[in-house]
Amino acid sequence: MKLNAICIIKNEADIILETLNNALRFCDNIYVFDNGSTDGSWELICKKAAQDPRVVIAAHTDETYRNQFRNRVYNMFNHKFGASDWWYILDADELLTEDPRPMLVKAMQFDRNQMRVWQAQFYFTDKDLAVYDKEDKSELVSQRRRYYRINWREPRFFRNSPDHKWPEDISGKVPPFCNRLYRPSPVCRHYAERTPEQIKARREIRLSNPYSFLHVKNKSDDDWLKKSADCFYYEEGKKMRFPLLDRVTYYASQTRYWLIWRFKNVMSLKTTLFNKMMKVA
Repeated sequence: MKLNAICIIKNEADIILETLNNALRFCDNIYVFDNGSTDGSWELICKKAAQDPRVVIAAHTDETYRNQFRNRVYNMFNHKFGASDWWYILDADELLTEDPRPMLVKAMQFDRNQMRVWQAQFYFTDKDLAVYDKEDKSELVSQRRRYYRINWREPRFFRNSPDHKWPEDISGKVPPFCNRLYRPSPVCRHYAERTPEQIKARREIRLSNPYSFLHVKNKSDDDWLKKSADCFYYEEGKKMRFPLLDRVTYYASQTRYWLIWRFKNVMSLKTTLFNKMMKVA
């Protein structure tokens, strides 16, 4: 079994090497799509690819970001791999806490072709802000950002299909032909909020994107600074905290989202049928 990663990058110079080095512990190849980085990320990626052939430059473009970039990269390389190989949607600011390959082997034993990750969101907190001016910026991001909460889960792994392409006119975390879910999930450390400057730049990029990032657009401008008292402190080598209350809160929010989505679909269908009936009458 081989594991390949698809990594879309835009202006992640402060963390991209840490991300790649972490993923290279278990990935056979990392296919990188640079989306017009201007902060030095592109140069770092090129240097890393020259040093390690497992890092492959798949594309370099300044197109407006779309989720379908992942589809494009998969379609470029899926024919090179077999039905027992897997893909990992690797965000440029995340680190897995464990090797996912043993879980993927078990997934295949149960004839599954999709696996999710639990995301531990690491935040920039009031305690980080208090020492930010004196902080050693040369330290790794994972050494500086320690406050987290596990509060999200999403599909990230899917099984390769040499004979199927991933349609580039649809959006989704994994291809539609990978719909048999293996429920156990590894934990991923997600460092989306690292410095005040990076948080502001990240938000501006997403607000200007016409295609996606509604979860960012629905947030207010003043909720970026988190309270350390509301988070857990990460210590390497120790089990991450994920209390039952957090799990219940997550599942409750997902149930609420599903009910709202279903209600909107039903109402939309009723409106469509009513309009058709009025036209016939």
